[in-house]
Amino acid sequence: MLFVLLIFVKNILITSGHPHESRENDEPICSKFDYEEKLLEKMIRMEMKMEKIIEEVNNKEKDVMTIATDVSQRVGNVENNAIQFQHDVNQTMIELSDNFKEETAKLKTLADKSLLPIVGFNARLSSTKTVNTGNKVVYDTVITNQGEGYDSVTGVFTAPLTGLYFFTAHVCNQGNKVVQYAIYQEGTLITTSTQYDNGGVYTCSSVSTIAMVNKAERVWVQSLDTSVYYVDSRRWNTFAGSLLIRQVR
Repeated sequence: MLFVLLIFVKNILITSGHPHESRENDEPICSKFDYEEKLLEKMIRMEMKMEKIIEEVNNKEKDVMTIATDVSQRVGNVENNAIQFQHDVNQTMIELSDNFKEETAKLKTLADKSLLPIVGFNARLSSTKTVNTGNKVVYDTVITNQGEGYDSVTGVFTAPLTGLYFFTAHVCNQGNKVVQYAIYQEGTLITTSTQYDNGGVYTCSSVSTIAMVNKAERVWVQSLDTSVYYVDSRRWNTFAGSLLIRQVR
């Protein structure tokens, strides 16, 4: 608007001159009118420069505002990302804690199942006995009976758990007498031996085996012929067994 006004004033000055004087066509170029015209042109140029400067300043201000807005948005994004990251970290920690508790519970359950229970027995004859062919040898004196698997009335061990067991029998014979015996599992012979001395000496021997025995299956010592199982203070006839490894199902 100021630019238009200055142009208008310039035209007036050119056409009208001084209010008390008239400009002659042959007036020198260095006249007062020429000076005013140049001054007006200079003012116009200055105005144009000012408008350009103002425009540039406005453009710079817009650029600065755009940059500030962009920075603000980026800061907001960083804050949002930080909040989301913290949330993700917290969620991950909760999941890890839950998984740890779950795995710990599983390990505890597995450990409880795999713990080896104490199952073992040891029994002996209280006196010399003659046992007929095919009969069980009943070891009537119990030394130990962890798990309560051995019955001193029947001479039979009943497995309280399924697993791998170790069994052994120790017998002593009278001089010049034969003792033939075996360890049976549910009617199946799993090991056997013979003890005999023809020099009139009272001697002893042992037999042992390892067997996989299911829960509630029975194991015993059986005489294979009519034999005298001799007992004194230094000669014990014994039957023993223990659980080696429990089977976890």
